[in-house]
Amino acid sequence: MKRTSNLILPFFAIVLLQHCVQPVSDTRGILINTAHLEHLYEEFEWNGKTLGAIWIYCEAPDYRLVDDDDEGFTCVDDVARALVFYCRQYASEPDAGDLQRIQTLSEFVLSMQAENGWFYNFMFPDKQVNTTHQNSVAERAFWAWRAFWALSELNLLRADALKGLQDRSRSAMDKLIGNIGAMCPQDAGYQAFDGVQVPECIAALGGDQAGVMMIALTNYYRIYGSAQAKELLLFYGSLLLETQFGDAENAPYHAFLSWQNFWHAWGNSQAFALLYAGRILEHQPFIEAGLNEVRHFYPHMLAEGRLHGFKLSRQEDTLRMEDGRQFPQIAYDVRPMVFAALEAYAITEEETHAQTAAQLASWLLGANPAQHSMYDPATGRTFDGIGAPEEINRNSGAESTIEALLTLQAIASIPAAQKAFKTYR
Repeated sequence: MKRTSNLILPFFAIVLLQHCVQPVSDTRGILINTAHLEHLYEEFEWNGKTLGAIWIYCEAPDYRLVDDDDEGFTCVDDVARALVFYCRQYASEPDAGDLQRIQTLSEFVLSMQAENGWFYNFMFPDKQVNTTHQNSVAERAFWAWRAFWALSELNLLRADALKGLQDRSRSAMDKLIGNIGAMCPQDAGYQAFDGVQVPECIAALGGDQAGVMMIALTNYYRIYGSAQAKELLLFYGSLLLETQFGDAENAPYHAFLSWQNFWHAWGNSQAFALLYAGRILEHQPFIEAGLNEVRHFYPHMLAEGRLHGFKLSRQEDTLRMEDGRQFPQIAYDVRPMVFAALEAYAITEEETHAQTAAQLASWLLGANPAQHSMYDPATGRTFDGIGAPEEINRNSGAESTIEALLTLQAIASIPAAQKAFKTYR
């Protein structure tokens, strides 16, 4: 069913979107269309339950759904993203269709948890779980943290119809928390990469993964007031502080490294995670660190043409940003920084942060090296990326679709961001 949504809502209070059956005139400057996401959605029966899947790949020009022989047709990574989106949508205006999707997508995530508490990622078209692909093994990895985040969003909802799922999902989350608690020794040391020293635990895990994990832990703490979750947030957040380098005047301008001595835009959620956890825990060091990246690194990144990645090295006392890359550029580059800028606005009420969020999100509307709109509100499609100023990947798979919708959903939550975003249309 084709739907579009006009939005004005307090995002960080988890109050979300209002939708209409048919496209409507966009009076607030943002039009969100879930039609393509619903094109990617599929239900099927599996071990006596109805599961919901999100197809990973969708190819232009006819936007047909395709699978991958090596991976499969769907994955926890993208189902979890969609579950976050639909949970937030349902919080604003309960809808039977959204409730159905929340239930089936949650069942998929829960069904992919292994005995060890981690998650498998991919499923093949014949509905067999892919347990062997390197990006599907049940171990600490992005898909586990995204599953955790999505299940925590499920538990933020208040709906009688979801209580059974919420009870089961808490058990799933508790297994993950046990794994997280055993994952990193308190006395772990440091590793150096091209002269850049980072905590050994974060060097192995990746600051980007730790950021997503912290988002989920913060939600969990909000729901249950868990002392263990708070302890883990303070521990991992303190490690992330040691992956922030530079200052307001010197490279890399308070950026948090993503993995070892590399920074990449995609999935770089550390600033948002620290700001969010800092606000909930009332922990000022996290807030200040997150604000520093938003205030100083984001303007530099934008001025450089929206960096996709770089390597940091130390030569004597000087830090250098090397091997800078502008491409590829994808929607997943944009969303984490938009979240961080809007959280900075929620904390400080400084309008410049809402303007930064709007400028970042304007990549979707054509403020990008290709000077082409990447999101089409008429269809709900978001192109998969920009490889060069003259090279647009016009496929529209799950990641780009959902990351764009989450970005627009977030922008629509803040009137100041809406106002600034309209100037890019």
